[in-house]
Amino acid sequence: MRGNMKAYRYLIFDVDDTLLDFGRAFHGAQRDMSSLLGKEYSEEYIKTAEACGYRAWNECGMGDVSSPEVQRNYHTLYYEYLRRQCRYLCQTFESDISEDALTECYIWSISGSRVPMEQDTLEVYRRLSEKYRMVLATNGMTDIQTARTIDFMSCTHSLFISQSVGAIKPTGEFFGHVLEQLGCEAAECLMVGDSLSGDIAGAKAAGMDACWYNPKGKPLTGDTAPDHIIKRISELESMLL
Repeated sequence: MRGNMKAYRYLIFDVDDTLLDFGRAFHGAQRDMSSLLGKEYSEEYIKTAEACGYRAWNECGMGDVSSPEVQRNYHTLYYEYLRRQCRYLCQTFESDISEDALTECYIWSISGSRVPMEQDTLEVYRRLSEKYRMVLATNGMTDIQTARTIDFMSCTHSLFISQSVGAIKPTGEFFGHVLEQLGCEAAECLMVGDSLSGDIAGAKAAGMDACWYNPKGKPLTGDTAPDHIIKRISELESMLL
């Protein structure tokens, strides 16, 4: 460990687009849905699916996750968004497939996707677990995220999924629940995540240090500054071991 690095006990990781490639999971699910609908997974299909998704997302009011109403009802609204998107796809393509069947297809496909963000993500995570208590903290549906994180669980101390917690990142309720269940102080934790608004801002507001995982080199925006910035997950080893 570098001399100026705090002595953390817990490393808290976001899941989607930090440890696991959600973009690949999403496109894989869209491909499976197009197959169920009997449509070629083409540019035309992708544009249609995006239009249906945007329409459903906006109708469900999901655009502002800082809204107290969205935060209170996030998982109900998210499931309704999925159903509406699938309904609009079925209607657009005049399919006999039901929206329930298409929704289940999406959930099944996403749940089975466990592709890591980087080739060595799991190996780095395992090596870090030899020194730190590893924690996963993710927004999402309990059944989906439990299935997706299975490869990490043998070296994970605790898993917190927003649907089970009853609150989402970046709320104080979510991070407060994490600290209470771990029985530790915020100063003992380092949050690692790709979302400035969800992971970094939420962790900093809770009193934790935060490391922004930024593989694409995005510009730093907003009022919350991370304590550390990395482009590759392996950089954590030189920082922390």
